[in-house]
Amino acid sequence: MPATIMPKNEPVSARRRRLSKLSPYLWILPALAVYGVFKLYPLVSGLQMSLLRWDGIEEPRYIGLRNFEKILSDPMTGAVLMNNVHYAVGTVLGKIVLSLFLAILLHQALKGRTFYRTSLFMPVVMSFVVVGVLWSWLFNPQFGLINSLLRGLGLGVLVQDWLGDAAVALNSLILVDIWKWYGFHMVIFLAGLQSIPDELYEAARIDGASVWQQFLHVTLPMLQPVMIVNVTISVMGAFNVFDIPFIMTAGGPANATNVMALHIYIRGFKFYRFGFSAALSYVLLVIVTLVAAIQLKLMTSGDNTD
Repeated sequence: MPATIMPKNEPVSARRRRLSKLSPYLWILPALAVYGVFKLYPLVSGLQMSLLRWDGIEEPRYIGLRNFEKILSDPMTGAVLMNNVHYAVGTVLGKIVLSLFLAILLHQALKGRTFYRTSLFMPVVMSFVVVGVLWSWLFNPQFGLINSLLRGLGLGVLVQDWLGDAAVALNSLILVDIWKWYGFHMVIFLAGLQSIPDELYEAARIDGASVWQQFLHVTLPMLQPVMIVNVTISVMGAFNVFDIPFIMTAGGPANATNVMALHIYIRGFKFYRFGFSAALSYVLLVIVTLVAAIQLKLMTSGDNTD
């Protein structure tokens, strides 16, 4: 009996196969192009500049790693870095504690809750220039509202030159940063609180847990992912802060409020040491990356979920 010959299926063209494989990459090509132009290219160009001595006028001269070596011997860099650490600790603690407290308060069934949420979020949408000028007026030692209130309350002993005294200027900027951003972190905490099942609190109340015990053993553990997000954003923002110190104090008095990003700007655009400021930028990038990685490791070390 002769063998039956089955008709072969029409093969898919090689061109169509190639297009089907390339189509996912074609969809993301515009995003990759934008990322390459505005992220990767400046990153590589900045790294190249960090190896040069250039004042913006004369011909750039290649000096290798000397700019990075000068950072280690620059007496100002260590002081500025410590200012930044002080700023980061103060703003992160202040924003996290205040925003978590307000989120828990506004999570309750309060009358006018929507109005309060909107009002407390308003500083987030204000520009840094407006915030800086507003608080500069409030901190003014002669006619500022803060000193006027202290004098009116009979607390003249607490009157300060809030931005002119090196002992208190950095703490004053920390207060402004907390006021600017607490609403942002509050909204994130609110989203986390709304995702916690009510059954957990009901079970805790049945077991006789107090309000404080419910907060410690239900609210905080359930908010751990949200807490990690908020702390990470706060830490990275604190080490990249520029606008508030630049607008309110320009790094003074006596460099008491000079932080890393502002120090980079001053070295580059006031002293025209563009190669040195580019090297400082990469040192700051490494510092922020390490700090974020360490705090993520510490905050997730107790997470046993696989």
